[in-house]
Amino acid sequence: MHTNNMFEQNVYAVDLRGYDCPQLFVQFKWQLKSKCDHACVIRFSYDEDQDINDILKYLASHKIQFSVEAAENNKFIEVRSTHV
Repeated sequence: MHTNNMFEQNVYAVDLRGYDCPQLFVQFKWQLKSKCDHACVIRFSYDEDQDINDILKYLASHKIQFSVEAAENNKFIEVRSTHV
């Protein structure tokens, strides 16, 4: 029995690698708005050379809970769903 399955089913993964601005930000916002009601956590993968400053500013200005993480060669932003 895998204990992570219950947690993982509430995580929605979105791959933003390969997008350049402005498409990177557009895809981020669209995925955030369309998935926030369906997942507890949305995990946005990105490449190290992508500029995510606009995404981070957006999350902070809207007071959305998030963290920036790195695991091995993977970089991602985890957004916690907040239903207010």
